[in-house]
Amino acid sequence: MKNFRILPIKRKRIMRTFIIFLSLCLLTVPNITHAQSPQESRIETFTIPMPQLGNRQKDIQVYLPPNYDSSDTAYPVVYLHNGDDLFNPRPEASGDYKVDETLDGLFFEGSLGGVIVVGIEVDRDSPWDEYMPWVNENMYDWVKPSNSNPVQGGDGFAFIDFIVHTLKPAIDSRYRTLPDRENTAIGGFCRGAIFPLLAGISYPEVFSKVMSVSPAVWLAEDGGTWLSNNHFINYINNAAMPRDVIFYLEIGTKESSGSRPPVKDQDGKRITYPQAYLEGAEIVYRSLINNGLPETNITYRIIEGSKGGRDEWGTRIDDIFLYFFSDLEIPTSTPASTPTLTPNLTTSPIPESLTEMVEPAESKSTKSTITVVIVICVLLGLSYLLLIRFLKQR
Repeated sequence: MKNFRILPIKRKRIMRTFIIFLSLCLLTVPNITHAQSPQESRIETFTIPMPQLGNRQKDIQVYLPPNYDSSDTAYPVVYLHNGDDLFNPRPEASGDYKVDETLDGLFFEGSLGGVIVVGIEVDRDSPWDEYMPWVNENMYDWVKPSNSNPVQGGDGFAFIDFIVHTLKPAIDSRYRTLPDRENTAIGGFCRGAIFPLLAGISYPEVFSKVMSVSPAVWLAEDGGTWLSNNHFINYINNAAMPRDVIFYLEIGTKESSGSRPPVKDQDGKRITYPQAYLEGAEIVYRSLINNGLPETNITYRIIEGSKGGRDEWGTRIDDIFLYFFSDLEIPTSTPASTPTLTPNLTTSPIPESLTEMVEPAESKSTKSTITVVIVICVLLGLSYLLLIRFLKQR
C-alpha cells in the first residue's frame, strides 16, 4: 500500500474550511439567545372618565406580563391604587413599590404565571377624597395643613363603583383577562388600604382577594376618643361578611404619618401614630372575625419594627402575589395590645435588581442550547484533529 500524505496546501484548505464552519457555529449562538430569550413585560397607559365622580378623568397604567404578546393566554387581574408609582415611580416619589420588577422575577423563575396589574393613578387635585368613603372633619388632627384641607373625604364608595362598573369592564374588553371573581383581586397601601377592604365586603361577586397594607384606619375617625366612633369599624360591624373572599392585612409596629396627633385614648392619654396604625389594624382584624369572617380567610401580618413606606412594602409584594395566586402559606400574627406580644416576622428582601434574583437576559433553556452548540463545536474540532492525525499515520 502506498503511503498517503496530505499536501500542505490541502491541510491549509481543510483548516480554513473548518475555521469558517466553526465561526458559523459560534455566530448562531447570539441568534439562538435572541430567539429564545423571554419577552420583556411592558406598561400601557390610558385615560378613562369616571361617570360616578362627575366624569373626572382618571389615568390608568397597566402592567402586562412578559409573555403577553407572544401567547394567547388570559390572565388574572389585580387592581392597585397609586398607579403612577407602582412601576416607574416619578422622580419626586418617595420610594418604589417594585411591582413590575417583582412580578418579572417571579415569572422568570417559574414561581408565578403572568398577572395583569391595573395601576389607578392618584388624582393630584383630590389626593384624599377617593380613598375616604366618609367625611373627616378633623384632618388637621392627623396631617399637616400643607398636606390636606381641614375637611376631606366622601368619594370612596363612588370610587369603588367606578372600579367595578366602569374600569373593570374596560380592562376586560381591552386585554385578555380572566374576568371571573376567582381571578380578580384589589389592593392598596396606607390611605388607599381602606377602600379595598370595603370593595371585598360590598362586592364579593367581583373580588375574591383583597390586599390591605398599613391601612390608615384613623381616616375614618369621627372625632372624640380614639376608636370610639370610627365609621369604618361601624361599617364592618353592620355588614354581611363574605364567606369566600380572602383578605391579606399587614401592619408595621412603627408606622407614622407625621407628628403625634392630639387625640386621646379611653384612658385620657394622648395616642401615638404607631399606636394608631397598629391598633387600627388590630380592631379591623377583630371586627372582621367577630362579625363572621372565617378565620381561615384572613391573614393578619404584624411586621415588628416596620415603619412602612414604599421601599419596605415592596420587599413583601412577592409574598402577597404568591399568597393570592400560588397558595403560599403566610402565618397569621396574633393581635396584641402590647408590643411585647407582637411576633417578629422576618422576610427575605427582594434584590435591588432583577439580575440578583433571576436571569432575565437569557432563560435556562437558552443557556442549555448555547451549551449544546459549544459542545458540538468542540467535538468537531477534536474530530478534525483526530482526522489529521489519522491521515498522517497512513
